[in-house]
Amino acid sequence: MKSQKSLWLSNIKSFCAFLVCAVMTFLFVSNIMTGGLDDETRLLLHQIIQGNITKSKNRSFSEEKSLRLISHNLWCDFLKPHVMWDVSERIEGLAEGIKDFDVALIQEAYILNTGVAVVSKCASLLVKAMEKRGFHYRTSIADFSAPYFGQSGGIVIFSRIQLINTFSTRYRHYSVPQVADFRGFVIGEFLFQHQRLYVINTHLDPHGVDARVLQAKEIAEAVQNLSTGSHIVVAGDFNIDNHHATTSNSSEEYKKLLETMRVVGLQSVFQDRMETSIEHGNFDAIFTSSNVAVVKKEIIKLRTKRNSSVSDHFGLAVELKLL
Repeated sequence: MKSQKSLWLSNIKSFCAFLVCAVMTFLFVSNIMTGGLDDETRLLLHQIIQGNITKSKNRSFSEEKSLRLISHNLWCDFLKPHVMWDVSERIEGLAEGIKDFDVALIQEAYILNTGVAVVSKCASLLVKAMEKRGFHYRTSIADFSAPYFGQSGGIVIFSRIQLINTFSTRYRHYSVPQVADFRGFVIGEFLFQHQRLYVINTHLDPHGVDARVLQAKEIAEAVQNLSTGSHIVVAGDFNIDNHHATTSNSSEEYKKLLETMRVVGLQSVFQDRMETSIEHGNFDAIFTSSNVAVVKKEIIKLRTKRNSSVSDHFGLAVELKLL
């Protein structure tokens, strides 16, 4: 009797194992065949440059002299449940808090490809929340999606102003822990006040100092290749001193970043290093070309309806005028 029971249990376990393997194989093959994202999600995350879109009535961009821009890290981490449980509320709080800006640069709008399924909750919720508040133009989040396994770069530019063109570039240099992360930078090209404006959004490697230094140089190379006399804004999460949170101006890595940007004619908007995250570190920055004047700048700390932080980062907000 015992041997028959053991045989029965063994058969059940074998069948369950076979079923799990079959399902996983099916999902993996389907994931590759469909490109990971379903048609609705792919369309949702695809870039919107121009089209028959109802223009925002909040501001007349042909009359306004300044441009309001913000850079903000979303705080999305699929491997940390305590981060994800309130992500919907935090995304709504973020979108509501930045609804009056003209251009928003967001980091960590991740898409995770597990090899058998794609999780796009952070990116999809963000796109819907921003569109609801009048940000009808955006770069493509899906450009940085991992083809078979890994995490997307998570960067996107939202705008009320029509995008003329967008360019997405994955970094050539990265640390070993980041091999499955498709990080890079995205460039949004605008025509504002009849002048050419390039806005660059990025999120550098969180693990390797050497990788970050080289990635910053890759951005500088791209800036150097832009049209002479163009107005340029570079912003994002640069992860400087990621493991040694500090606001010290003596950071060697920070000095290298400033020099890399200076060589291509860019200077830091927030020259005095202040806290840009709840970890008391200065990870975020905005750089502008000399023909972009800073009318106003501030670091903002957004809260949800339940009065919790919308992110582990603060927002870097600026009002700019093109010279």
